[in-house]
Amino acid sequence: MKPLEKKRLSVLIVEDDPSFGLELEMLVEEIGCKVVGLVDNAAAALELIFSEEIDLILMDIDIKGKLNGLAIGKKIYHLSIPVLFITGMSTKEHYEEALTTNFIGYLVKPVNKYTLKTTIDLAFDKLRQGSPVRDASERKELLKEDFFFVRRNKLHEKVNWRDIALIEGASDYVKLWTKDSRSYLLRQTMKRMEEMLGKRSFYRVHRSYIVNLEAIEAIDFKGGEIRVLNREVPINRKSRQELEQMALKVE
Repeated sequence: MKPLEKKRLSVLIVEDDPSFGLELEMLVEEIGCKVVGLVDNAAAALELIFSEEIDLILMDIDIKGKLNGLAIGKKIYHLSIPVLFITGMSTKEHYEEALTTNFIGYLVKPVNKYTLKTTIDLAFDKLRQGSPVRDASERKELLKEDFFFVRRNKLHEKVNWRDIALIEGASDYVKLWTKDSRSYLLRQTMKRMEEMLGKRSFYRVHRSYIVNLEAIEAIDFKGGEIRVLNREVPINRKSRQELEQMALKVE
């Protein structure tokens, strides 16, 4: 995997003060990062988080909607996206609650450019250092044409790509589910799994899920879910649109 470059760092800004939000957007772009969205409420924030590739979130704690910034941080904990909390009022309770999320910083308004730049640089270094290191033999095993070996207890079991029904991502690990409901844990990222899958019949329907199209049992386009192995898996807006185009229309 190539080292992460700062110009590729995608940042979501969640801030309900319009003027400060625009100021943050300008600061983020000025230090060389890409702003994928500037939103002021929980619903819009979650929509982007679950549909876009986001490397870092600048999160105001007091925002519009049913959830505040801290609650969103807890809700997306499994996605392992670093969160930099920004607040106009710092309290011990807020800080302790932030500790239960993937937070990498806690800034109190007003925020100047140099403080923000330093904090984002630290987040960037954390992302880069957190990239899994793989040796050549591991890569060679995983890139075999039809199968690979994965360790289970003291043995290495042979798994055929075509037998995988679902891939679930969690931080630097992925969990593979086969069509007969066996599961395997690998130290890989979802992006790396996509590269290894190549032109096989797999499709990434969500930031945290890749499905084998042959294993799909049903799709709920309205509800935004897909059924694989008798379980409901969320699909993002882009995937819903593309899968709808692929679906047969029965009149």
